[in-house]
Amino acid sequence: MASLIENLITGLNEEYVIYEKLLEVSMEKTSSIISNNLDRLKATTDKEQELVDAITSLEVKRNNTMANIASVLNKKAVDLKISDVVTFLDGQPEFQDPLKEINEKLAKIARKLKEVNAHNQNLIQESLAMIEYNINLLQNLNRAPETAEYSKDMFRGQGGYGNGAGAPGDMPGRFDAKQ
Repeated sequence: MASLIENLITGLNEEYVIYEKLLEVSMEKTSSIISNNLDRLKATTDKEQELVDAITSLEVKRNNTMANIASVLNKKAVDLKISDVVTFLDGQPEFQDPLKEINEKLAKIARKLKEVNAHNQNLIQESLAMIEYNINLLQNLNRAPETAEYSKDMFRGQGGYGNGAGAPGDMPGRFDAKQ
């Protein structure tokens, strides 16, 4: 059992190191979004994906270790949490303390990472909204105005209001009551 607990602590410490790197990359991503640097954003996203892949690999190992611990404790692996293992190790501070410490550190960094990612998501949504606004603005600027065009000869019967006939009743400023 001691070797399983040592493997668990080692694996969790490895995960923590990668989560720290992931937090740094996520903060870099924030500045990339703010500065609108798409090349840097792509590079940070690629780094982020590599770190997520590494974390996924470590999680598989951790889940296997937890499954082995669960079988030793006659528990279901899906129900067993690290806090349960910490409680089980009561009276064994050489294992309980480091496991409890790394579990708390992981919880803290996971909360911080969640905050940074939520902030990045909001920044991206605001950026997309601004892009959509700019596109709509440019589209509207390229359209012809939809207002009537008036000219100074409009009332003189030269291609406008007077129908080109120059009839005696067609004087500027007169309202045609027959219509």
